[in-house]
Amino acid sequence: MLDVIHWYVVRTKPRREDYAQDQLTRRGVETFLPRISEIGRSGWEPVVGPLFPGYLFARVDLASQYTRVVWTPGVRSFVAFGEVPTPVDEGVVDFIQRRCGEEGVIRVVLTFHDGDIVRVRSGPLEGLVGIVEGQVSARRRVQVLMELLQRR
Repeated sequence: MLDVIHWYVVRTKPRREDYAQDQLTRRGVETFLPRISEIGRSGWEPVVGPLFPGYLFARVDLASQYTRVVWTPGVRSFVAFGEVPTPVDEGVVDFIQRRCGEEGVIRVVLTFHDGDIVRVRSGPLEGLVGIVEGQVSARRRVQVLMELLQRR
């Protein structure tokens, strides 16, 4: 039987993304924890944190690695809609990975203003149109990720 390996979103315990990633890696699970560099509360000092707080990506064969992942310290569960964990389109993960620099960090440089209408020109989200509402909070980034997963 052939293994079917896909990317999945794994929910971590609060502020335990790094720990969960380390533990999964030690268990032989390929992971991706995208990070973002944004201006912190001071208004001038950059702060690096998870792009999707409380979540990371794991590339696994669900049939053989499900238990290994969910019993890993720092992990809460797979993200699922219904009973079955939802695979993430390979193109979405690739798109995010390509935006990360060598350190695995996305650097945010805002060139848009509130109210600007934007259209995604390439990648798996090509054609989507939106309105800029300012810098997106960590909570809102997670909502966008979940909305993308539900479109599968």
